[in-house]
Amino acid sequence: MAHRRGLSAVGPRGTVDFTATALVPGRVRHVFDVLTDWPRQTAWVPATVVARPDGGPVAAVGERFTATTTLGPFVLVDSMEVVSRVVPDPASGVAGRVGVVKTGDVLGGDVEIVVAPAGPGLVRVEWTERIVVRPRWLARLAALGGPLPGLVGRTAFEAVLRAAADDLRGPS
Repeated sequence: MAHRRGLSAVGPRGTVDFTATALVPGRVRHVFDVLTDWPRQTAWVPATVVARPDGGPVAAVGERFTATTTLGPFVLVDSMEVVSRVVPDPASGVAGRVGVVKTGDVLGGDVEIVVAPAGPGLVRVEWTERIVVRPRWLARLAALGGPLPGLVGRTAFEAVLRAAADDLRGPS
């Protein structure tokens, strides 16, 4: 999965790229476990319910989940599947890393979340998304925003990480 920094304008194929980063106090494994407990994100993402379908793997490659965002009469269903997962091992310096592919009709693309030590008691989180906007007419509409969709995405996910701060910090 490609690593992207910052943000970019919507490309001709309707992609929006951004990376949100945060430094949070806590333990690497705890932060990784909390961020990849997908339904737990419902508490941090405004107007969104994240759920797993019944059955299938949990906390493993192949896990499926859906984020459903409702804004007034508009409902966006963002279906996803975990395609790679490396549990962090701070003792050996291995960062936690999870790759997710978006499988929906409106949003495609991929997500990569990296969780790594950033000093004593600090964890660095990088949340990178490459969103493919579908259908074509919606991609064209998004392209009219230039760099704005990437900026909005990065800003929104930085806010999500701030909202998650208490959960990420973990028990005292």
